Amino acid sequence: MKNFEIKNESGRSMIEMLGVLAIIGVLSVGGIAGYSKAMTKYRINKTIEQITLIAGNVRAFFAPQGNYDGLSSYSDTGKAIIKKAKLVPDEMLTLDSDGKITAITNAFGGEFDIDYVNKSAEDDNKAFIFWLRNIPEEACIELASQDWSISNADIISIMNHSENWSKLEVHADMDKIIEACTDSDFFIIHFDIDKNSTYWQERTY
Repeated sequence: MKNFEIKNESGRSMIEMLGVLAIIGVLSVGGIAGYSKAMTKYRINKTIEQITLIAGNVRAFFAPQGNYDGLSSYSDTGKAIIKKAKLVPDEMLTLDSDGKITAITNAFGGEFDIDYVNKSAEDDNKAFIFWLRNIPEEACIELASQDWSISNADIISIMNHSENWSKLEVHADMDKIIEACTDSDFFIIHFDIDKNSTYWQERTY
């Protein structure tokens, strides 16, 4: 009789242990999902903050010059200007042993590139553009839904992995945004642009 009771208690303990492990597993999965969602939201907010800050820094620094000639993360000269003028937060910069910029990284770990743009036949260089690579679809939708007009951004472009381009105006219809962001790869935002300019209507990348 005693042996039977011991075995019964032992079996009950095993079932309870399995139940506890199952609960822990469910909570862990839920915790990971919640953490992932929170991190995505944090990175979206960080990206908005970075874009707004950098755009403001660029305008302030180049205002006396009257155009954005020389602003480019694709050249050593442009990178030197970006670093010296502190246009980009240090947390986004990767430097070599000589202190030169080797990469600018967005909040999602992808590239963040900056370039000036000629938007007229006179090559006036009075516009600039940010390219953000490896932006998740959810983040792309959130970013494309922002009111970028307060930063004088009139056009947003999105390229997916099939190299299909979508050009959206600020306040674009949500269905168009979702369609453009499906399988997205690049999120591009244009500043100081006359959205009715023939140049931008006909521009190809």
